[in-house]
Amino acid sequence: MRPPFTEAMAAQVRQSILDAIVRIDAGDAGTMASDSAALTVERARAPIAPARLARAHPGDAAARERARQLYERCLQHYRCVVRAQDQGSGLDDAGAAVAAFVAANLGALQARPVTPGMLRALQRQLHGITRASSGWKAAPVVERQAYFEQMALLAVLVAESAAQAASQGAAAVAKVQHAARGYLRQLLGLDPDHLTLGPDGLAVRTP
Repeated sequence: MRPPFTEAMAAQVRQSILDAIVRIDAGDAGTMASDSAALTVERARAPIAPARLARAHPGDAAARERARQLYERCLQHYRCVVRAQDQGSGLDDAGAAVAAFVAANLGALQARPVTPGMLRALQRQLHGITRASSGWKAAPVVERQAYFEQMALLAVLVAESAAQAASQGAAAVAKVQHAARGYLRQLLGLDPDHLTLGPDGLAVRTP
């Protein structure tokens, strides 16, 4: 069972996705506000989510330790490469991490890379998370930090896994796609096979 704060954030992300789809269907994609405050949180002095996620990893203590180290490397990659622009601020942007997570999983399902333009478009579409997240600042700092870290490291893990699978054959690609589909269903509560990510951001897949 996920913590109540994680469940609440999942519900808010789900509503933002639905709002984005409604705007797209109504032809209002260009009217989305861009001045919402970011979902930022001060960076934790030491990683939180890698150890939490590793505790649920199957296998013995050595396997869990390897998982923790992998998760920490993914988090470091996100901060140093994916969001290098945040390095000097001392803050982590959870909204950007959610967008990266959704983009990585949809990219894996589509079996094609996500461009910077696609990611920026998705970030604009998900601005509604900030409006819906009245409980963000009220939540314990450690929970906000852990939420950001989980979204960020899983975004990198899925993207890297998809890139590796592309050179390993159809079975490896299918395995990553299965995991990506599960992540998106858990986060969005929607069938991810009905969604697609393109230059204009998130859209409903046409039959």
